[in-house]
Amino acid sequence: MIKHFTAVLLGASTLVLTAPVMAGSSELAVLDSKPAPVAARDGQSINELSGLAWDADENLLYAVSDDGILHHFRLESADGKISSLEPVLSVPLKTGATPQVVNAEGLAVTNGDNGKQGDTELLVAFEDGPAIHRFKADGTSLGALQLPEALAEAAKYSEANSRLEAVAVAGTLGVVTAPEEALLSEPGDTHTIHGLDGKRWSFATFQPKRSNLKAIEPMPDGRLLLLERTREQKGGPSIGRLRVFDPKTCGEANACAVENLDPGASQLLNDNFEGLTALGGDLYLLVTDKTKKEGPANFVLVSVKSGV
Repeated sequence: MIKHFTAVLLGASTLVLTAPVMAGSSELAVLDSKPAPVAARDGQSINELSGLAWDADENLLYAVSDDGILHHFRLESADGKISSLEPVLSVPLKTGATPQVVNAEGLAVTNGDNGKQGDTELLVAFEDGPAIHRFKADGTSLGALQLPEALAEAAKYSEANSRLEAVAVAGTLGVVTAPEEALLSEPGDTHTIHGLDGKRWSFATFQPKRSNLKAIEPMPDGRLLLLERTREQKGGPSIGRLRVFDPKTCGEANACAVENLDPGASQLLNDNFEGLTALGGDLYLLVTDKTKKEGPANFVLVSVKSGV
């Protein structure tokens, strides 16, 4: 059975200018891929998946779509392979906000690895808010979280479709979140992760332009695994870039160090990836965002092993 880790994270706020790149100490292996089912049991289309979360207690994989549908999957993995991925349930997310908040992007789970069943809560970051809402696993709304001042107003974001993109539960820091691109007040080649208490951690983008932060996931050693979607050649394909971010490298006047992971010869990450979740140990699962016309989403299993 795949188990989920909740990491403990320590950090400090930072003022960013340029960010160092950590010397390589982690090893990325791209292990396997599997297309998503095209429809749920009730016929609901499964497409435009943008966020993932693994619930070890329930042995369920959750995914949210751009149009605000929460999907449940039964996932089985063994020996570095995705052996099965079956749809279980699909329900619409209703925030209760007026107008209704849509465009779900980021997803995180709480109480998903505490040894208890039936107490799972989900956090969903909505780009259209910007907002983060709490839900039961059946899609029932539990209300909104208060965003830090820096993220609360839509006018502070660079574009309407570049607002809140990622959300994670990061140990003692609690909930952290990030927009897809830098805020209007920040350098365009910088990403910033925000705690709900107002703390922030900044680092350089993978490349100066066309480098969008898509997902944040805690690692067992207290670092964060980041997913950035890049377009490295004009007119070229999107590429999912995995990076390791260490908040313990930050100071008041220096940016956080990041490590860029090398996928080797594998081409499986050359696509429009948006979702990422930890499955336990060194295993992580990614998913592409595909419209119904573009074809089924693709799940990719990877391992990230930390160096000694």
